[in-house]
Amino acid sequence: MKTYGLNGFLVHKYKELISTNSKAAEYGYNEIQDKTLIITPKQTGGRGQGTNKWESETGKNLAFSMIFKPEQSFSAVNQFAISMAVSLACRNAISAYADDCTIKWPNDIYVGDYKIGGILIENKIVSNYVMTSVCGVGLNVNQKLFSENIPNPISLYMILDKELPLKKLLSEILDNMNITYPQIYTPDYLLSDYLSVLYRREGLYKWRDVNGMFLASIEGVDEYGRLVLTDTRGEQRVYGFKEVEYIIGDKCL
Repeated sequence: MKTYGLNGFLVHKYKELISTNSKAAEYGYNEIQDKTLIITPKQTGGRGQGTNKWESETGKNLAFSMIFKPEQSFSAVNQFAISMAVSLACRNAISAYADDCTIKWPNDIYVGDYKIGGILIENKIVSNYVMTSVCGVGLNVNQKLFSENIPNPISLYMILDKELPLKKLLSEILDNMNITYPQIYTPDYLLSDYLSVLYRREGLYKWRDVNGMFLASIEGVDEYGRLVLTDTRGEQRVYGFKEVEYIIGDKCL
């Protein structure tokens, strides 16, 4: 392991890991400092949300986890603010290279209708307060080809037709993180920025829930991070994570 500082973060770089989030979970509370970053060029079992896997060609993309230790009074009620802060930092950095870069609720990073990044956040909550937050980030940077079973991937290389230095992009993400992270204590400011760059923020689109397909527009996101939709009958529908799917073409995402 190599340890160094980068833009206010303490970086632990490993040659190879199964998962950066899994490695972060091995650290005890007193072993880590706020704004610790774990990164590797080779992640053999990257995890996405639920049972999803994250594909990343060795040395071509960014795969890292940031560990945060919020103030001990940071309520678990506001934990979605961490998700907004991380997704905004990643989106804002990537938007310098790619037009139409948005956040697909709750925290996927999209360019157009294609996924360029995913975020997995695992919070440790004690007595209704967030003690630590492990934020795993996977971003497609220089990878040229992806497996056919991945629905809609894209990388910065596919957009720009050239490779980007990984450390430069990481540094730019951390610069943005230093702006958004302090705002978790004032989540209304984060929410305004988050909604402004939300994927499919305007317009009527197809969705699917347990009852089938329907048309709706995004009304917003509530204080718990749930997606609020308004359907064609004017009725509001509120969904937690994995309770509703986007329909893009003939695919549910």
